[in-house]
Amino acid sequence: MSRAGRGAVVVAVDGAGTARDAVEWASSEAAARGCPLRIVHAHRPPWPAGLGPTVPSPESIRMLRTEIDGILAAEVARARAVASDLEVSATQVQGPPVRALLAAAAGAGLLVVGSRTRPGLRGLLTRSMSIGLIAHAPCPVVVVRPAPAGGDRDLSPPRVVVGVDDTASGREAVGFAFRAARQRGVPLVAVRAWAPDRPADLEGASGSPVLAEAFARRTLERVLDHLHGDFPDVPVHALVAQGEPAQALATRTEGAAMAVVGSRGLGHLRGTLLGSVSQAVLQHTRCPLAVVGNGWAGRASTDHVRGADGFGPAEERRDRRRPA
Repeated sequence: MSRAGRGAVVVAVDGAGTARDAVEWASSEAAARGCPLRIVHAHRPPWPAGLGPTVPSPESIRMLRTEIDGILAAEVARARAVASDLEVSATQVQGPPVRALLAAAAGAGLLVVGSRTRPGLRGLLTRSMSIGLIAHAPCPVVVVRPAPAGGDRDLSPPRVVVGVDDTASGREAVGFAFRAARQRGVPLVAVRAWAPDRPADLEGASGSPVLAEAFARRTLERVLDHLHGDFPDVPVHALVAQGEPAQALATRTEGAAMAVVGSRGLGHLRGTLLGSVSQAVLQHTRCPLAVVGNGWAGRASTDHVRGADGFGPAEERRDRRRPA
């Protein structure tokens, strides 16, 4: 089995209907990887209303479990409708949702979650929960948003879009994106930002934009050249330009099969204060978004890659390889 196929695909579901597209996506992914699919429902114990904490009655616990069993049975049927030969299991786990899902993802190859798309919709993932999962998951996390209503789908060519930066998790993300593109038989679009060096003080002069852009191009080319030997059949388009990383990636993911970013695992509070790229892209990207952390996936393919430095809006496009 390939490296990408190791470990089950785990998909989180709830009772609000926000994970239906996630289950279908996860089923297709597990079938393509040749690995099992595990469907997980995380819930808190049913505390009755009252002024103080009380122990839930056996009847309330039984009713909750029966309700969740029905939800899981429906999602198992949904998964098998996508891939009839898929090995599927379903389980319910009790506890704080983020903690419970992180435990359920131990040993998994991928954790897939749905995402609510409008205020007031009660679902599995709020923004804070998604940040917690992304920051601490033991494997890559894919956030799948519901499909656009009314069949309003983008007609852009299918592709995998990856943001390239100079961190270890960024290099992991590039390796993950290459495997995803090869698995789907689509091109890879690698996006990298650059900006002139800022002056050390108000009276100083900023760095040369020409040199900054040239350095960005060289480092992006070096990353891609190192990986071409492992993925010679994947057409790659390199985008190098000036701009903000999150905006660059989000604007180029319309109609994409998947977007991929790295995560430094900063945690909820620190990540929010720093305004991480992965969190910003999570808010604005409509296609499935994979967030890959340092050491999660593809180490054998990306440990030798060094020097990627960021990504941003494209001003120049190079076709590194022609489609086979």
